[in-house]
Amino acid sequence: MFVGCGRQDDYNVLTKLGEGTFGEVHKAVHREKGYIVALKRILMHNEKEGMPVTALREIKILKSLCHPNIINIQDMFVVKSIGKEPLSVYMVFPYMDHDLAGLLENERVKFNPSQIKLYMKQLIEGTEYMHRNHILHRDMKAANLLISNDGCLKIADFGLARAFDPKITQVKEDVRGKERKYTNCVVTRWYRPPELLLGARQYGGEVDMWGIGCVLGEMFWRRPILPGGSDIDQLEKIWQLCGTPNEQTWPGWDQLPGCEGVRTWNTYNRRLRIVYEQIGSETVDLLDKLLSCNPRERLTAEQALDHDYFWTDPLPADPKSLPKYEASHEFDKRGRRQDHPSVSYIAAAGGARPFPPPNAPPNYGHGPLQPPHRRPPPPREHFRTAPTNHGLPPPPFPSYSSQGYPNPPQRFHAPPAPPPPTTLPPITLRPGQPPPGMGQWPPLDVTRPDMPPYPPPSMPRHPSQLRNEYGRGPPLNYG
Repeated sequence: MFVGCGRQDDYNVLTKLGEGTFGEVHKAVHREKGYIVALKRILMHNEKEGMPVTALREIKILKSLCHPNIINIQDMFVVKSIGKEPLSVYMVFPYMDHDLAGLLENERVKFNPSQIKLYMKQLIEGTEYMHRNHILHRDMKAANLLISNDGCLKIADFGLARAFDPKITQVKEDVRGKERKYTNCVVTRWYRPPELLLGARQYGGEVDMWGIGCVLGEMFWRRPILPGGSDIDQLEKIWQLCGTPNEQTWPGWDQLPGCEGVRTWNTYNRRLRIVYEQIGSETVDLLDKLLSCNPRERLTAEQALDHDYFWTDPLPADPKSLPKYEASHEFDKRGRRQDHPSVSYIAAAGGARPFPPPNAPPNYGHGPLQPPHRRPPPPREHFRTAPTNHGLPPPPFPSYSSQGYPNPPQRFHAPPAPPPPTTLPPITLRPGQPPPGMGQWPPLDVTRPDMPPYPPPSMPRHPSQLRNEYGRGPPLNYG
């Protein structure tokens, strides 16, 4: 047993949360203190070879990171081999109610734009912290994003993470004169960027940002947006959505190893903005810049946090206002699909009723209540009733640019002033005192039924003004 580590007897295992090649994840409770944890079991298939290097790397990285949006390791313990059971190392993490993949498949859950913006802000803040400390996650996907019922998102599963040199894409050799290369057999295929699919072995934080773009589209689409069946099919799906690269959009792309032996690729125009036009101008602009095929043109985490998407209405939801959902994990949904094959893999876009917090007003399946930053009712002509052929659900409300509302009032409507009296009484003026009997004009009535609504006081100002005041955005309150 490691010095300072816990013991297996400290925990009572409740149920399985997931499994993979690394081992299993179980939900457990601490016998003495009563708090819920997640136990990640790492199987030691060959004790003579020691602990897998991926597990050692994950432990080392997690012990060095400290951020509210990155999972933290609380404890560890070792269970010796018994009979045919190999030696196992357990990592203890705080229990999180959901993972994002499970929530998106849950028929009872529906996200609204402010809730998506809250999760995206936390995801990119955690990623920016990782990249600033020269750590790559290399497996960014919905199933590795854990969410609590308090509205807190945490990045998890650092089994493929590693330290990186931020200058590796500019400098090919290290101080010893050896060419520095990373493996490209990382990132789940549906979230893998095109440069890795084409065999690039020199990369940086841009591989994580591509995965974040896939997650953003998935939260609106309610399913993975690029589900390729093979590496070639994955590239084909990327070209169909993001356009086939060329020397103008991605110089030198055809020199990557994956292009050897390929005479020509099918040529597609970039149509991402067309497919996702209904999610709003700022949102689709962020998605477009995250899913840039050219890794040098892809937004960094720091640049993404400064994008107008996070500074325009609706602002990120207040975590305290979010409803409470039943526990939803990808492993649970996988088991339900096997038990009930007739159930669709993806929940309907409309969702169903979430579980509201105690003493909250009823919420009938439209997601959490909107924060105070709310637009006035849009004009009727902004609603679109004609169906589209993109397969996207209609937008929850039209998106206005950061310049303000359409058709603002041109002038204030005030009643004319009353006529002056025909005769004025004599006035005796005294130094330092107001004239006697001087009354106030009646208050102006500036409201009329035909006036358009004015922006509420809580409407945020232009993004550049807010950035100067708050830096990287209004702080999130996790209670």
